[in-house]
Amino acid sequence: MIYRLALPAVLLIALAIPLGAGPACQAQSGMTAIDASHPLTELTPRNDKSGLAALRDMGIRTVIRYYDNVAETLPCKTLVPEETRALLDAGFSLLAVFQHHNDNPMTFLAPGRGTMDAQRAIELALANGQPSGSAIYFGVDGVDGALESANYEYAKNSGGPISSTREQTLQSSMGAGAYAKHKRFYEIYREEGASLFGGTLGKHRAHDMLPHIESYFRDLQTVFSNFGRQTGIQYRLGAYGGGLVCEHLMGLGLAAHCWLSQSKGLPGYDRFNGSQDWVMRQELTTICPGWKLRTGGDFHFDFNVVNERTRNFGQCNTQIDYAIPFSRPLKRDGVGCYAWED
Repeated sequence: MIYRLALPAVLLIALAIPLGAGPACQAQSGMTAIDASHPLTELTPRNDKSGLAALRDMGIRTVIRYYDNVAETLPCKTLVPEETRALLDAGFSLLAVFQHHNDNPMTFLAPGRGTMDAQRAIELALANGQPSGSAIYFGVDGVDGALESANYEYAKNSGGPISSTREQTLQSSMGAGAYAKHKRFYEIYREEGASLFGGTLGKHRAHDMLPHIESYFRDLQTVFSNFGRQTGIQYRLGAYGGGLVCEHLMGLGLAAHCWLSQSKGLPGYDRFNGSQDWVMRQELTTICPGWKLRTGGDFHFDFNVVNERTRNFGQCNTQIDYAIPFSRPLKRDGVGCYAWED
């Protein structure tokens, strides 16, 4: 799953949407792709069929899985070659999206971060045998909305720290994890917002985040282009985000495809959705009660509507043996999801 902040006017409402508010765990018209943050090889059987066969019976044709740094943001989030092989053998096409704290505005403000993320994404693409001509998407996970939210917070607290009363309200409505992220960026904004974004504190808008997102994608594009010239392996560059971000990146030619986030409160959602320029539109999270993962918990994922006008959005159906070693995700507390020998 990709987690996100919404715009200030709908901040508390959006963050209060419960996990599992999406479509029912059954075949849905037009929703032929899913994204999941855990290995689908861990799916248990359903209706006397293997987990992957049951997923095919739901009309799923494309699986979207994650690339991440070695120190993953979620355990077992990173796609590994064994899972790639299993998904392709089961008849799915596969799409990769890179995300490592891409819901944190500071990711896009850190010099050189785009270069580092692009290099790791290419390493993982080669290790997983991702063929030339397919795409790697990069998440822009509500950071434009997070800047708007920081400005809203600045006004609510008259430029000071978040009051204890408001802190209690936000923790209750947002949850501890989301509130901690919100507070952390607000504190950075209070201290450094003028130097990071120019202008006056409390007067910034979502558009003020765009130059930093653009810079990140230019770094990605440079690494991808150089790699393509040196090796002949050409990966297309895709983006995941809200409507404003998608419009901006596609308008500059920095993203060949854009996958529209489920967060309807992010700037530009309605306009970009109506434009039909998206290749996929993400739905709210679906939970499948009783359909378990071997690693624990009910299977949960996001359905995605695939735009009929853009059937080719960078997914792949083959695995190439590049003979590239794989920097595997770190185990946490000695525990990992995958069957490999250290």
